[in-house]
Amino acid sequence: MSLPTIKLLIAVTLVGAGIAAFVSQMVRMGRPDGKRDPERLLRFHRWAGRIFIVLLVPLAFLGSKFWAAAGDSLSVRLGFHVVLALTLLVVVLIKYLIVKAYRGFLRMAPTLGMTIFVLTLLVFALSAVFAGLALISR
Repeated sequence: MSLPTIKLLIAVTLVGAGIAAFVSQMVRMGRPDGKRDPERLLRFHRWAGRIFIVLLVPLAFLGSKFWAAAGDSLSVRLGFHVVLALTLLVVVLIKYLIVKAYRGFLRMAPTLGMTIFVLTLLVFALSAVFAGLALISR
């Protein structure tokens, strides 16, 4: 299996974990009714977030290899991908630090989570869909 195919499979799983984390937290915070257990949704959100981070680390490592191999000749798509992916990494790090160490800023966590979700979808749409279409067209 080629390296881009491995990255694509990890990226699809990452997006799935991101969707699971996003939807569970949106349901927990946005639909406060007696039908759903908020603690169970929070546990699910945390596990989906952990899976997201575990998948993000190898993607960042593999992406840095592509970036280094490209050298000075970055395509526009790769340039956008790098900027969005680095922004995603920074926002994930900020949210993790807030949740674990700087709890006084916890009110910002939902906004950061939504930002992480949007950045994840942008990076995925920009590169993984393009790579998937390139694989199909071969």
